[in-house]
Amino acid sequence: MTEFPDRERPSQGSMARSYRSPLMLRVFDSLPGNPVSIGIAFTIVLLIVFLAGRALSDAAVNSSPDDLRIAITQILIMVYSGSAYAYVLMTARKSTRDLSSVAQDRDDWPAILDRAGKHPWWILVLVGAANYLVIGVTVTNATTVDPVNPWAWQTWNYDVFWHRITTVFFVWWMACFCYVTVVESIRLSRLSDKIRSLDILDMRPYQPLIRQGLTNALLVLGMVSVLSLLAVESRYYLALVSFWIVFTVLAWIGMMLPLRGIRRMIKAARNQELDWCRQQMVISRDALKSGENATQSIAEISAYRTLIEGTGNWPFDSPTLVRFTLYLMIPLGSWLGGAFVERGLDFILS
Repeated sequence: MTEFPDRERPSQGSMARSYRSPLMLRVFDSLPGNPVSIGIAFTIVLLIVFLAGRALSDAAVNSSPDDLRIAITQILIMVYSGSAYAYVLMTARKSTRDLSSVAQDRDDWPAILDRAGKHPWWILVLVGAANYLVIGVTVTNATTVDPVNPWAWQTWNYDVFWHRITTVFFVWWMACFCYVTVVESIRLSRLSDKIRSLDILDMRPYQPLIRQGLTNALLVLGMVSVLSLLAVESRYYLALVSFWIVFTVLAWIGMMLPLRGIRRMIKAARNQELDWCRQQMVISRDALKSGENATQSIAEISAYRTLIEGTGNWPFDSPTLVRFTLYLMIPLGSWLGGAFVERGLDFILS
């Protein structure tokens, strides 16, 4: 067990009072069930409302099959964005609690625990609004066929009306999801500053960090998957390529960022153990030369040094990397699924 000195703890400023649970998280906390079942329920309700309104308004007369496909796809993207946004906050909050065994003896631990999953509301509003104005408006303009004005609401049919409304929500929630994924990952990484000791031969107490990293990667690549459903429309190709690149990088960041702090601690603990091995090796050698009985044999120290050298600087093993690699294959499956959905809709509508 390697001991670390206390670090200076940051003071809690007046900004702490502006932190609160985001509205989406409060909604999901208030509903029964897990985020997956809640998201499925929201999807079913929205699809029923959409299809019922479409039937009652006789929207099929003025809409094309492409408009219908995009409307249904954007409903799925909107629900996933909101669910992923809430879920990453839930898991970050749980991961913080699960780290109590290694950090709860700190004086400021109650404040850290209370801050988990909370963010200043005005930052979330700013991030969501900025993303819509920059990304949402740009993509809408780029994917609207000339000479149609995408903002002339008088020309919107029923399906296009749903396009515009769902775009606002899913682009907003997507931005908030990306923001909280990075911020919560940084926050978990900094929790390593609260660790007093670390046993590099037992990484079980730090499994919450690994689970959070994998959850971040899975949710980000899930976002790529639902966005890939738009690939059935060629006008979205350029936007989707950009999204794929950005979210693949974000998935890697979301995987590694929560582990950055503990990696630094593992490296420091590993170096301390190797220094101890070198010191004990010198002591045992000198005792051997002088004919005295050494407290540890050179063979024992050498075996322990080999064991320490065999430990990595990251708290995960090969199966974790294999799982992350498999996650990277999810968008491909979604793209193939989107192609099948397109064929099915074409068959039904024809």
